[in-house]
Amino acid sequence: MEPQKQDVKNLAAVEKQVNVNNLTGNINFSNLTRLGQRFKRLKEEVDLDIRYNGFIEAFHKYDTQLDGRSMPEKLRDGGFTEKDISRATYRKHLYVKKLEKSRLYETAQLIDLDIFAIINSYFEVYIEPLIEANTETATIKQHVLERIVNPILHLINQDGQDDALLNYSIDDIYGMIFFLTGKCHLNWADYDNIQPGI
Repeated sequence: MEPQKQDVKNLAAVEKQVNVNNLTGNINFSNLTRLGQRFKRLKEEVDLDIRYNGFIEAFHKYDTQLDGRSMPEKLRDGGFTEKDISRATYRKHLYVKKLEKSRLYETAQLIDLDIFAIINSYFEVYIEPLIEANTETATIKQHVLERIVNPILHLINQDGQDDALLNYSIDDIYGMIFFLTGKCHLNWADYDNIQPGI
């Protein structure tokens, strides 16, 4: 039997062209981001049961308490209600539980460090100016969702779509924010006597 003749019109640039006959599997054209590579490596660590003992050195930057104010105090100072604080505490505890489980894998810690750095940076750029301008708490909360939580969740859903260990949700991203608040890396009020955590 003679193969069917195909009328192929690949007008795209050469590096974008595809000529496939009898495809039986998936084709992935995207280059992995650093975060995507880390999620891939994490899957390998989990599949091969490659464990890590303790926290990597860089993690201590975020796990160190920088001042004496607790997370509830900081949120209260920022105008959050007791209901908000209760939710924040719950979300922080959810994240800490996942952290205890995932810290056994070095790459899971690296993923968390990447996310912490994004949270810190976005908070500094998008949220601190609102705090300094005495913006209403409801508006600040909306900006946290739109400028920090949603973009990070998008990255995780895109780059970690096959992740089964961390499986971070919107609550986990909020939990990370409140974890960093509790460690005093994020301030919800303009404290003159506190330097941002480094």
